[in-house]
Amino acid sequence: MSGLLKTLNTKFILWITISMMLCQLQVSAQGLLLEDKVVLDSVKASIHHLYNFRFDQSQKSLLRFKSKYGNHPGFILLSAIRNYWKYFPIGAKPKEYEAYKKDLIQVIKISEAMMKKYPKSPETGYYFMTANLILARHHSEEGEFISAVNETRKAFPLIKKGFKLKTAFPDFYFSTGLYNYYRVAFPENHPVYSAFTAFFPDGNKEDGLKDLSIASQKSLFSSAEALVFLCGIALRDYYDVPKAMEHANNLNRFYPSNWVFSILYGECLLESGRKDEASPIIKNLLGRTESAALLSGYYLQGLQEKMNGRRDAAKWNLQKALMYGKTSDRLTKGQIGLAYNELAKIAMEEGNKDLAKKYFRLAGENCSYTKVKHDAAAAGF
Repeated sequence: MSGLLKTLNTKFILWITISMMLCQLQVSAQGLLLEDKVVLDSVKASIHHLYNFRFDQSQKSLLRFKSKYGNHPGFILLSAIRNYWKYFPIGAKPKEYEAYKKDLIQVIKISEAMMKKYPKSPETGYYFMTANLILARHHSEEGEFISAVNETRKAFPLIKKGFKLKTAFPDFYFSTGLYNYYRVAFPENHPVYSAFTAFFPDGNKEDGLKDLSIASQKSLFSSAEALVFLCGIALRDYYDVPKAMEHANNLNRFYPSNWVFSILYGECLLESGRKDEASPIIKNLLGRTESAALLSGYYLQGLQEKMNGRRDAAKWNLQKALMYGKTSDRLTKGQIGLAYNELAKIAMEEGNKDLAKKYFRLAGENCSYTKVKHDAAAAGF
């Protein structure tokens, strides 16, 4: 009996040893994507497909490498980004949102371990930093600004490192651009949190915009996101419609199937006075089932009707838009604010200052866009 136990123990120890070796082999296989040119081409294709909302094709571009890179932080990050857009707005879908956040946390854990294995590579640090910054953005969208600052603080050493690494790994232009710009813009828009951001080194808006522009042209993971931020900054922070139109044109040219990007394009068309060109976009949005699409579609149609001089139709569409604004999301909150802003201006035109004051207040509670601030100031509020 003891001999049998000894044999079993020996086999058990051998099995454990082999298993540990296989596990180690699997971990070792998690190499750097930037050094695997074949995989890198598939990653680029996958990213292009996902931003065009061709999610099945995006997944297929990577399937043949799943056995080698299935547990790679870059692949998990791509999966998280794909799900973010597939279920947009993902914050309105609790089950998908929780799975999405778990993926981001997994990216942080795995990339943190890989940073020790590849201390000289900028790649793994980028995954760690990006996952933290995405979580920070969601905290910010949910009004959890202190948590957002804490997530940013975790990522900051790599953001700082990114200033030296951006020429070697152009995706860092995205993070340095965002840091430089929002380090100044965030406390300007949220003065109450200035004390928290004071711990971070100064930024520079112009440098931030330059880096975002380079990221939109050269980065692997972040070119589409950089274009979105450039367009949003031009339209929301500066109300520079020609500049916003330039970025929106690029988004529409590169990602024509992305209905979320089409909202910015449609709004830029209307703000540029090209109201008829916006009609196909509005029709497409109103033919969708997502609340965010319907909200934006009715808002854009309300704006179009107002431009056409049909005030009652404009009011009806803007009120309809507000019916779909129940989710708390970066896009939907902004569109709600814009809808209230247009209703406020209509109320002023109709001589109802009390109602206009109420709508301008609601607009300001939902967004801090320059256009909204200027319109309220022009109305005397």
